[in-house]
Amino acid sequence: MKNITSAFLAALTGARDTGLVPRRFVWITGKSFDTGDVASIGLWTGDDDIDISVISGITGVSEGRTYYGGLNLQLSPIARTADLTVQTVTITIGQIAPVAQQLLRGYDLRLAPVEIHDMTFDPVTRQPSSAPEISFLGIADGAPIKTPVVGQDGDIEISAISAAIAMLERNNPAKSSYEGQKRRSGDEFGLYSSTVANWQIPWGQKA
Repeated sequence: MKNITSAFLAALTGARDTGLVPRRFVWITGKSFDTGDVASIGLWTGDDDIDISVISGITGVSEGRTYYGGLNLQLSPIARTADLTVQTVTITIGQIAPVAQQLLRGYDLRLAPVEIHDMTFDPVTRQPSSAPEISFLGIADGAPIKTPVVGQDGDIEISAISAAIAMLERNNPAKSSYEGQKRRSGDEFGLYSSTVANWQIPWGQKA
């Protein structure tokens, strides 16, 4: 079960009577092609740029971040499951905005950490009803550049998969490789790993 703040819960439970203005925030951390340094860009579903404090999904510490708006940002639904299914979220933004071009063409997004936060605005005061809540923590799994034909609109689709579950499915051949293990003080645990599957063990009788 996801833990949320009392202010965020109150905004959700009171939505039937007072209304609700939901907003979503996306934070992507890649590497600059020019310098190789780590760099982040924030996007959100609002119309204007915004400076706001959020709880980092990686460090758990409050950070002041800038999120760019007016990008026609759309996100696919985030499924809430209790199993180990790898969830995929599709992040779609328009190609025209300079920040979109910088993100896709200026940064290396391979396995880039992706954070998605949810927040609501009070429909009367237009002020945040609570601090943004982390709703998804993952890594970029693909960001193909699609150039539209003349007269058509183009957009950018970034696929992100849930980080924790994806790590459980990664293969590490060094764990079962004799060549990889023997580097550590002559570890020969995997010496016969390539042939042991073919051994015939005569249980209960003489060989």
